[in-house]
Amino acid sequence: MFVFLGRLTCRHPRLIVLLGLLLVLLGAFYSKDVMQRLTLAPGWDVPGSGSAESVRLLREQLGRDETPVIMLFRPRSDALGDADSPAYRGAVEAVTAQIASNPEVKSVVSYHSGGDVRLRSKDGRLSYAVVQLERAADEGIAAFERLRGQIHSDELEVMLGGELATYVDIRAQLARDIWHAEIASFFALSLLLVWVFGSAVAAMLPLIVGIVTIVLSVAMLKTFTMVIDISVYAANVVSMLGLGLAIDYALFIVSRFREELAAGHAVDKSLMITMRTAGRTVVFSGLTVAASLFCLHILPQRFFQNMGLAGGISVAAAMITAVVLLPALLALLGRNVNRVSLPSLARRAEQQMEGGRWYRYSHFVMRHAWGVLFVTLGLLLAMGLPVLHMQIGPADSKSLPVTAESRQVQEILSQRFSHSDMGPLLLTIQTHGAAHSPAALAGLDTLVRQLRTLPGIAKISGLTSVDPNLNLKDYQLLYEFPDQFPLAKETLDGYAKGDFTLMHVEYSLPPSSEAARELVKRIRSLPMPAGIKQIQVGGFPAFHLDYLHSLREWVPWTIAAIVGVIFVLLFFMLGSVLIPLKAVITNLLSLSATFGALVWVFQDGNFAQWLNFTPQGSMDGTILVLIFAAAFGLSIDYEVFLLSRIKEMCQTTGDNMRSVAVGIQRSGPIITSAALLIGIVLGAFAMGEVVFMKAMGLGLLLSVLVDATLVRMLLVPASLRLLGSLNWWAPKPLMMLYRRFNLSEIEAHRREEKS
Repeated sequence: MFVFLGRLTCRHPRLIVLLGLLLVLLGAFYSKDVMQRLTLAPGWDVPGSGSAESVRLLREQLGRDETPVIMLFRPRSDALGDADSPAYRGAVEAVTAQIASNPEVKSVVSYHSGGDVRLRSKDGRLSYAVVQLERAADEGIAAFERLRGQIHSDELEVMLGGELATYVDIRAQLARDIWHAEIASFFALSLLLVWVFGSAVAAMLPLIVGIVTIVLSVAMLKTFTMVIDISVYAANVVSMLGLGLAIDYALFIVSRFREELAAGHAVDKSLMITMRTAGRTVVFSGLTVAASLFCLHILPQRFFQNMGLAGGISVAAAMITAVVLLPALLALLGRNVNRVSLPSLARRAEQQMEGGRWYRYSHFVMRHAWGVLFVTLGLLLAMGLPVLHMQIGPADSKSLPVTAESRQVQEILSQRFSHSDMGPLLLTIQTHGAAHSPAALAGLDTLVRQLRTLPGIAKISGLTSVDPNLNLKDYQLLYEFPDQFPLAKETLDGYAKGDFTLMHVEYSLPPSSEAARELVKRIRSLPMPAGIKQIQVGGFPAFHLDYLHSLREWVPWTIAAIVGVIFVLLFFMLGSVLIPLKAVITNLLSLSATFGALVWVFQDGNFAQWLNFTPQGSMDGTILVLIFAAAFGLSIDYEVFLLSRIKEMCQTTGDNMRSVAVGIQRSGPIITSAALLIGIVLGAFAMGEVVFMKAMGLGLLLSVLVDATLVRMLLVPASLRLLGSLNWWAPKPLMMLYRRFNLSEIEAHRREEKS
């Protein structure tokens, strides 16, 4: 296959480049509005869980599909007075009157309209209103933007906050971060690639591959948005992984092509050898990274499935561009790939020869294999120690920079209001018969009395708790003739429809606390009162509880799948049982060191000022799962590239130590350069303003650096030296399977020569 692909690119390079250019132009035009097609709803909810079912029943059975927006009022001058002054009240009512005619605004509750003292700050200077917006198919984005455009006041500064406002701000910030990261990456990579290759012409090729990869990835991502909902975070994953992998793969292929040219081979033969070796390695590496990310589909949340899809798209685009378009460009350039060279080119070529400093370095490591092994393992374990006190928590508005309006609103609410959380627990209840029937009302009354015995409950609002002066018989009489009692009709319209009813349970506990999650558990464990068929508990603490439970249940299976897939693929590549096992263990150690560093930085707050973020005291479990899947796959890039060269030499010479030394001599500089280049890309994204992507970029950056230094350059040669002849051992039945289906470059070449 790879020889055929090499021949095809040699024969028709201009046609392939022309088709590639046309595809890129069409893709760029087609995908220009991709950010508007990505959903703001991240998809973290667990399908089938109590919190997800509560939301579904609210929408489908009760017709409630609104999203709350906080409208904070802050006086522009002291002359307006406090929140109780007539001038202040008049200014607030003027603002609410501006949106009264908006059909997408379902309700507005302010301090002045409802008299709820929780909507007034402790010092009386500020107040806020809760606006219920129609969510619609776009999660309320268009309605929010129209609401923002309607609001104007000369007396008050009006700020918008809440979950929807946070998501809107995150999307806008992510779009800016992607643009800045890509520009910074290309500028830095342009300079660094010239230094790595010693040739301006060769340095252009990885950048071209990177640009094409991003355009194709974004175009494919837009195509998938027509079929499924895809989170806005997917755009960052596509850009970050696509650009990083494209640079990596292009570096491997261009380096091998130039190496073959330097060996005196003709352009056509150099390209054939490159495709048979580095091209095969790139495809295998792409398959392992894609397989690792595909395992995220085991997790039930749409968010993880979106990230697995986005990662797979970026890997596929990078891999196809590197093995189709790049060889065509190399065929056109030929020996001109070394044009506009720097003096360092000759020195770097000499370093690839046997006996260079990497060769001597690897011999030093192997002569002191036991010492290197223990010291390196000690460093990795020490770096991983902070994992022992890691706390898993949710992301919130602190993920945004302090200049974001939604974050400012949340901080003002937390600091200056007695009760700033307007997100109660939502109990969606199905009754036997109509919700306002006497039997159902009796069951609801029993449930209210059960709830009031639980610690942390502040207020309950439902059909049988609208007036503390009424008892069960009063409610049964009231709802028997709702047309005669305005209170009954208003309450039924707000809380019930058919055999479904809604109950708001307000609590005095921090929403993300263990106590709030324990309260949800207690509510769910209450005995079902007569007259009630089912109770689903929603709201943030319920969502957080279901989310953590899902991670505990499904993450071990996901990790096992990733490890299993990588083990099998490495076996078919290398024909060894022990080397894949060693690779899995060393990768796990490398990731534990990465997670330890992330906990030390993002949870404990070290370097927070330098990295420009606010510590949240916990780690977002979503980030850790994504980093594990992506980093585990990325680490195989270097593992495969290094071990394929070592095995190539081992099968040629039969000398284990010499094979390791020569393999490191020839691949060590490239691995170091690849890690440095992809580190530039990841570092650029780590400098973004959204903490989620900052942690993702920094986590992958640390993983790459640890893997390319401590693991690849120390642990791998030391362990290969200690294993000796066992490196390539496998049981006879597995060896027979390997010989039948192996992916090794050497065996594949031998089969091709025989045929």
